[in-house]
Amino acid sequence: MASLLSRAAIAGAVVIGVLYQFLFKSLIFDTLGYGRTLRSLGDFPNVQCQKVVEPGLEACEDMWLHDVTGILYMACASTARSSFWVPAVDRLNASGRGSADGIWTLDTRASGPVSSRLKKLAVEGFPGNKGDASFSIHGIDIRANKHTDVLQIMLINHRPPFNPVTGEELDVSKIGANSTIEQFQTTFGSDRMRHVRTYAHDAIETPNRVAWVNDHAFVFTNDHSGKVGLRRHLDPLLGGGSVGYCDRSRCQIAKQFGRDFALPNGLVYTNNLAYVPSTLTGEIRVLKLNAQQPPTLEDVETIKVPFGMDNLSVDKDGNIFAAAFPKLHQLVRHFDDPTNNKASTTVFKVTPNSIGNGDSYEVVTVMEDNGDILPAATVAIHDAKTGRVFLGGVGSPYIAICETR
Repeated sequence: MASLLSRAAIAGAVVIGVLYQFLFKSLIFDTLGYGRTLRSLGDFPNVQCQKVVEPGLEACEDMWLHDVTGILYMACASTARSSFWVPAVDRLNASGRGSADGIWTLDTRASGPVSSRLKKLAVEGFPGNKGDASFSIHGIDIRANKHTDVLQIMLINHRPPFNPVTGEELDVSKIGANSTIEQFQTTFGSDRMRHVRTYAHDAIETPNRVAWVNDHAFVFTNDHSGKVGLRRHLDPLLGGGSVGYCDRSRCQIAKQFGRDFALPNGLVYTNNLAYVPSTLTGEIRVLKLNAQQPPTLEDVETIKVPFGMDNLSVDKDGNIFAAAFPKLHQLVRHFDDPTNNKASTTVFKVTPNSIGNGDSYEVVTVMEDNGDILPAATVAIHDAKTGRVFLGGVGSPYIAICETR
């Protein structure tokens, strides 16, 4: 019996050792960032950053810049809401949602105090989550009409689940969020946005970011394998998530040829390709979309980035900027108390490679910070005209503006 137990103990130790070497070691050090040494902003002499603390400019998870005018559109909420209701990170206390969510605009090229260049877009024609004209905003994308001043806004709305007949709130821990994608329309310089359409579909399960494909269609990421449940909790180990496609008549999960996704996050669509970052693996999958029936995704390339990312953005020169998490484990405490618990940020620039060393893309670190100045950034937007970079974070009580020239 003792011999049997001894052999079992040895076998168990071998299994644990193998799991550590090939699974847990990568998760602990590569994904979560334990033990990772960071650079500071002082190591980037061409980068000068400042915090911007203004009412409304907190928990700005996503941003979009109109390159022609320099108007920055920001999807903001409140840090209090971020502690309670962020379904993407399993914060499912719907009673703490609040009503501060909205789209703010900042004229980044005008002069004067930030407060004088800042406004929140009033919402028209939108019933809201429960008839209260509110929404719980996450990722956004905006498409500018080439011939007019019209902007089409798409935003992720994480509604809490409720009975459509009685209005009674349902158990979100068992059902998960009742998320939709909402379309609004506005014009340059306007202080209003008008609701156009709600996209609600089984394919829109755990939406994180949306990206316009053309005037009538868009793609989006589902950042997990499901809304709730055991399989979702295993996603950090097993991977999970999907990319969906919607047009005016249908929404479907795109069939992919190749590897499964690993927590796909803030995708962009540019030059007829979808760029899908992973929070888990530190990769950007480059995918070709075929919008047939059913829609399909074909792997074109994989761009290696040192660690997991949130949202991508594209500047007018075609460069991709990625907001990344060098120490992902810090985000848990950051969401508990965003004001006092810092989390680190790294911003990468991804450009087509002209060096000819065999890699199609070059990845360069633009800036890095331990949380003293930069927010725990979930988005970084580059204005190629001015060289400024704008950063926001889903749990941050401020945004940051950085000069890079």
